[in-house]
Amino acid sequence: MAKLSFKAELENSSNNKIFVSLELYEFIEDGMNIIYCPALDLSSYGRNEDEAKKGFQETFEIYINYCMSKKTLVKDLQRHGWNVKSAKQKKMKAPSTKDLLNSNDTLQDIIYNKDYVKMSEKVAFPALA
Repeated sequence: MAKLSFKAELENSSNNKIFVSLELYEFIEDGMNIIYCPALDLSSYGRNEDEAKKGFQETFEIYINYCMSKKTLVKDLQRHGWNVKSAKQKKMKAPSTKDLLNSNDTLQDIIYNKDYVKMSEKVAFPALA
């Protein structure tokens, strides 16, 4: 598998962004390329790497836009183990792989049973304030 390159920038009306680093895991299962982000519990798939990347970018954008429209992004990130103290905080941090391994069966399965490629990608969330 080639190195995955995933770029995402979402902007709110004032163009404020919060940049975070997301860990992504790419693996093949049943002939399909799958990309999984344990920090958000999001995944996508495709017949090849490009389809999987495009699908994941769309999934990520839908997730963020949905949470922003419902005003639930902070609560959902915290539910996934993110360090976000308030909507006015300008920094967010994804949970560590070690923390996720303790609570995420999907990540455990990938790490212990699959041939995978792990990468870290910087993405932009809309500012929450």
